[in-house]
Amino acid sequence: MAIAPHVTTRNIIRNNKYFIQPTRSIVADYPDMSHRGATLMPTETAPNILKIITEKPISGTERKILLLVIGSTFFTALVTVFIFYRSLFFDLDDRLLGRSDAIFSMLLSRIPPQSITNLNAPGDADTATYKRTHTFLEDLRKTTNVRYLYTVKRAAGGEPIYVVDGLSPDSEDFRSIGDPVESEIIPIVTRCLDGQSMRGKNTMDTSWGIIIPACEPIKQDGNTIGALVIEFDVQSFVNNTRRTALICLGFSFGVAILVAAVTALLLKKVSGPLYRKLAYTDLLTGVFNRNAFELDLRHMAAGEAEGLVILVCDVNRLKTINDRSGHAAGDAHIRVLAHLLRNQFKDLGKTYRIGGDEFTTLLRNITIESLEERMLKLCSIAEKINIKGFQLTFSYGMAVFDPGIDDTVHSALNRADANMYLYKNKFKYQQILGEQV
Repeated sequence: MAIAPHVTTRNIIRNNKYFIQPTRSIVADYPDMSHRGATLMPTETAPNILKIITEKPISGTERKILLLVIGSTFFTALVTVFIFYRSLFFDLDDRLLGRSDAIFSMLLSRIPPQSITNLNAPGDADTATYKRTHTFLEDLRKTTNVRYLYTVKRAAGGEPIYVVDGLSPDSEDFRSIGDPVESEIIPIVTRCLDGQSMRGKNTMDTSWGIIIPACEPIKQDGNTIGALVIEFDVQSFVNNTRRTALICLGFSFGVAILVAAVTALLLKKVSGPLYRKLAYTDLLTGVFNRNAFELDLRHMAAGEAEGLVILVCDVNRLKTINDRSGHAAGDAHIRVLAHLLRNQFKDLGKTYRIGGDEFTTLLRNITIESLEERMLKLCSIAEKINIKGFQLTFSYGMAVFDPGIDDTVHSALNRADANMYLYKNKFKYQQILGEQV
């Protein structure tokens, strides 16, 4: 069989320069990644959200994107909840500050100094001074809905003690004259007995609950003789606020996971085809690469190989072209040959670049005779092309998979490859004869 030179089509020749028409993507050519019943590449199924979350992403970049999305979403939610949480407490502090100032202005002018100085022992609770002061504190405590309202002073030893407690004497928490002030509240009470007005800015977690205290000195002749103490009960407020914050955080975490799942889905939708194209496409020529070739053979069922026609081609004189005109010229010859093969056989099969300048085309529904006719047509096209001073020529061989002599498709490939080298040797011999003449 004569070996004919090869040429690009008219749309490749442009002002004696080569131009390769862009090829369609691998996904565009084979949208379902299957061919005549044989699975050529893994088929994508509908994405599962749980699988997206739990399955390892395709690449490290995708993992970083997902972690960034989850982290930023959750961090934003955390900051938002924190600001919301703090704003509630600031608002509470403002409201309680206003209430405490109103109570102090109402009480301090109506508490006589003797209710502090003359009450020193539990027996003093029977005095008119104590009863009048106690009734006044109890009524105001109920009216203002504060938890505790009481007066304190220093004992002879300097420690803070109760004087008049605004609770009912029947209450479990009632304190009598002279009872010591609880240790949790002593720091605030002590500072107030030193003459400082104290307003609670933060909650205090005490043994009797979460409170916000306020304290105002009681003075006589400019000297601090006692203190009026208010304890606001904020236990339920704190519990509700914390519960709300936890719910918000849980919801935010769920949103972060959902956003991550949607992001993963979008990444797979966008990057999946790109990754497949990069994995199975030869970047120089745009045809399928060796990975795609081996994968197609691996997924080809035993019976599907019968009748498969294998065409092998490679560029002639590539080393000479590279040496004389540079590797860019050699690459141009490879690209043009890939373009010719792809266009010529796109209706019958797939073309792969399996080596430097070697191509394999797997064909169905074609006889050797018909294939030979197509190759002759390809040769007639090739006669008209010249790239960087060299005519495009190539050698080819073909073989039909025969289960009687071929164990695998690779066996038939080897026969086609051997036939190609017979043609290539013949081409070299003809060249030598031509140079001698």
